[in-house]
Amino acid sequence: MKFTMTILALCLAPLCLGTVSSADANARTLSNDPAATTPAVRTVGLDVKWKAPTSCLRGGPYNVRLELTAPAGGAVVAGWLLTPAAFTIGGKELAKREDKGSMTLPEGAKITAEIDLGPYISAEGDFELVYTGGMSNEAPVAVKSLVPGPTGLNFMSEASVSLADLKKYNVLLQTNRGDLILEFWPEVAPNHVRNFLDLSYTNFYVGTTFHRVMPDFMIQGGDPTGTGGGNGPRMLPAEFSDKKHERGVLSMARTDNPNSASCQFFIMRMTKTHLDGQYSAFGKLIGGYDTLDAIATTPASATRPLEPQKILKATVILATQQK
Repeated sequence: MKFTMTILALCLAPLCLGTVSSADANARTLSNDPAATTPAVRTVGLDVKWKAPTSCLRGGPYNVRLELTAPAGGAVVAGWLLTPAAFTIGGKELAKREDKGSMTLPEGAKITAEIDLGPYISAEGDFELVYTGGMSNEAPVAVKSLVPGPTGLNFMSEASVSLADLKKYNVLLQTNRGDLILEFWPEVAPNHVRNFLDLSYTNFYVGTTFHRVMPDFMIQGGDPTGTGGGNGPRMLPAEFSDKKHERGVLSMARTDNPNSASCQFFIMRMTKTHLDGQYSAFGKLIGGYDTLDAIATTPASATRPLEPQKILKATVILATQQK
């Protein structure tokens, strides 16, 4: 008999456990039964899949998605396999592997969980994240450590942030499809760079969407109205250049008026030479091309996504060389 069971018996902060599903109704929730928590748990053949972001904002959340599927004959899964203790950085476990009980899973049963590893990561620089040795065929994930910019900046003021200092900053866009990391070209379009950094720094983009997606062209977002007709706090004079509108280039949307750019931006998925010299290109994507592709190819009605492609947070970070 097919069923889906939501696990309520396991409360392991900061673990957010999803569902257990199986073709059998014999799944047993976490228990303190000694027979179920013995170190010799049956995990042979357990299918472990996990996905982690390739960038980590220092001091912020870092959510990893985990999926365990029981093999033929079932398995007994130790509770700590669903906690930060199951992950290592530099060979060191992120938390102590304590007895958290166990769960007996029938053949084909599946557990999904989302775990915030952020409070457990103390690495100062880039790191490699590994799920406990021998338990997963998934490759380790190389993670770029990102540092938030300092407080008290005014990107619209030359006295606060000079033209030369604009190069010291990137922006991390955290979306519901993954992360996008952007670098800037202040030597090409200084006013557009200042504007974008200011809007990111002041949380203008939080909650906005990519309202226009075209898989053979680009993704467009940043409109506070979500309609394609909204503006930000200022209008920008054109800063056209000889920069090519190739894959990954960041440019500013506008109306037929060359000086009407404001807050809406687009990121190229494909090269389109007819935009060169007609729109103000001011930066490029240096991390998150998989996210760009995911947003660009999401199902849409005409060019509007059927499901919102949200910018959850925009953070100014110290410049990185992630490619």
